[in-house]
Amino acid sequence: MRLDGVEIKVSVGGRDVARALDALGLDPGGQPRRIGFVEDATVGTALPLFHQGVVLRVRQTGDDEGDATVKLRPCRRSQLTESWLGLQEGDGWKLRVEEDWAGPRRALAASCVADLEPDRIASVLAGKDPVHRLFADGQRQFLSDCTGVPINLDALTLLPLVGATRWEDVEVQGVKKVVAERWTIDELDFLELSLKKGSIDKARSAQAELERAIQALGLDRDDDTSKTERVLGYLIGLI
Repeated sequence: MRLDGVEIKVSVGGRDVARALDALGLDPGGQPRRIGFVEDATVGTALPLFHQGVVLRVRQTGDDEGDATVKLRPCRRSQLTESWLGLQEGDGWKLRVEEDWAGPRRALAASCVADLEPDRIASVLAGKDPVHRLFADGQRQFLSDCTGVPINLDALTLLPLVGATRWEDVEVQGVKKVVAERWTIDELDFLELSLKKGSIDKARSAQAELERAIQALGLDRDDDTSKTERVLGYLIGLI
């Protein structure tokens, strides 16, 4: 069955973020970005899309750059149609099927990503454009074909954007090509270290090396709950 790769993640939170930044030599020169999530904010519900394994995300990475992602995680292989499993890209979008690893947690993720027009996020936040305009036709078709649940995009809410900073090609105690990304929103503060491998065998050894490197730096890991779930919960008002 199709597997495009494995993404390994280790998170550091709270007071250890500053220590990690210093230990890794991550200066303020990282790439700033803004990240937003789309969820069902209906009163009496608690992250219904997230708990159905659907994550809708937008990112603004520069004045003229941004993208939107429709991600199914955890994803069952059986919910991906044969036609989608055979596709890697289409009209303005790309599809990647990979495993996400964070400590002992494993999940299959299918991500359909498309570029986003400048100012589209701001337009939706201001109520000038409906939510569905954040996503390309192919992404909306992917959502319809593979989620297994009906979703009216225009009944969803684009939540306030989260500030983030990204550093690439970071070296962690000899482990190279690590990506570091810090998310901050009020008192929430996370630093996620990640790297990608093309196969499960390579990912196993890479995960062990990265975790040993984090331990050698004396940093406490914070992998119990995904940063996506925590940030979504905070924005919705659950925590």
